[in-house]
Amino acid sequence: MAAQVATLEVYYKGRWQVAATLSSRQPERGYKGESELEYYVDFAASHLNAPDCLAAGLSCSLPVSFELHERATWPSFMLDILPSGYGRDHWLKRLELSNDSEADWLLLLNGAASPPGNIRIQEAETARNPQVPVPDETGKIVSLPDHPGFDMRTVVSRQEHFIEYAFQNGAYTSGASDVQGAAPKFMLVEDAGGRFHAEGALPDDQVMSSWLVKFARGKKTAADRQVLKNEAAYMRVAKKLGLKVFKELIWENDTLFIPRFDREPGQPIKRLAMESLCSLAEISDYGVAIPQEDLCEALAKFSSDPTREVLEFVKRDVVNVVMGNKDNHARNSAVFRLENGEVTLTPLFDFAPMYLDPEGIARVCRWQGDAEVAGSPQWDKVMDRLPSGVDVQAIRKALREFGEKIGTLEKVMREAGVDEDIIEHRKMSFAAHADQLMSLKG
Repeated sequence: MAAQVATLEVYYKGRWQVAATLSSRQPERGYKGESELEYYVDFAASHLNAPDCLAAGLSCSLPVSFELHERATWPSFMLDILPSGYGRDHWLKRLELSNDSEADWLLLLNGAASPPGNIRIQEAETARNPQVPVPDETGKIVSLPDHPGFDMRTVVSRQEHFIEYAFQNGAYTSGASDVQGAAPKFMLVEDAGGRFHAEGALPDDQVMSSWLVKFARGKKTAADRQVLKNEAAYMRVAKKLGLKVFKELIWENDTLFIPRFDREPGQPIKRLAMESLCSLAEISDYGVAIPQEDLCEALAKFSSDPTREVLEFVKRDVVNVVMGNKDNHARNSAVFRLENGEVTLTPLFDFAPMYLDPEGIARVCRWQGDAEVAGSPQWDKVMDRLPSGVDVQAIRKALREFGEKIGTLEKVMREAGVDEDIIEHRKMSFAAHADQLMSLKG
């Protein structure tokens, strides 16, 4: 099969800019095929020696340059924008493709028009039909520019006309670090009248806010609903503990509305550059159990303040363990590459009581050797595995103070509205890890 080429655009300084090309030498092998990535000369010349070189690029590991980047697979950041999870299933059905590696290239060229972050595939944007006929909430067929949007009630009920509209517009999540899993999720924007549209269906100047909307799985169980319901309460707990969180999540009739932190409304709208820690560690695959040490190394290597960011990462791991969020894979954490040049962890996301999941999720990313025993980190030994270049003594001190907060979790969770049976189930974990943290020496 002949090499295929995709054009990558970056939203930067208030506009879309043509940035680079990705050539797949083995498109039949999908993301596991050999590739070449090259920035356009004009784009590289504009940003090469500027302070924004890293922020303007496609990935921390691939800053703007004149080099030809040859890889045995696609670059790792590409897997952040390739449709995956429920979004992949949607695009496979829509394009009538088999779920194999040969589908990856067509999924990229059709389903990566509006992924999270600030990168898109030009061919996917071009493939959109701006005049596609779609139903409004009464079932009347209108052109996309004339669509009035849907109210919240219609969205949460998953009314048939909304589902058809979402299907036609690719509102099903198209990939990236915060939208992996198998439950239905939609990327929607809200207009000034409080009505919801598919991401990309409204002109930027009409977008008042951007949302990721999660539903319980199609075969709902009580556990599915409880996990989703408590995600909003878990985020309130995280905020109370002093972790980096964004705005309040809204729970409405088995539906969770999550404000998106990679979009800032304004004139013009801002699309913030972000990439997963999986990409940061240059892992070009899905479902890989990356050691926590490797993720910390990558975070310390690229972040603006390694000690601050590694401390935040470890604190998040503490709460994942004590509150039972087993689904800690490396695409459930991400960094911003901000236009001021700063690289920092994004706000926390996908933080929920995943130990309840009926599919029995095991903790994914772990500390190696004796630093983690049966899914339970030994925090004193974890300290010995942190990257060189971070202030381990400062981290130890901060974690001792954090241990005191962990010791108050029963009260904090109850005040945040976490279900009582979850609190009861996690109580022993609070005490054990609080004691460990408060006993850290140094």
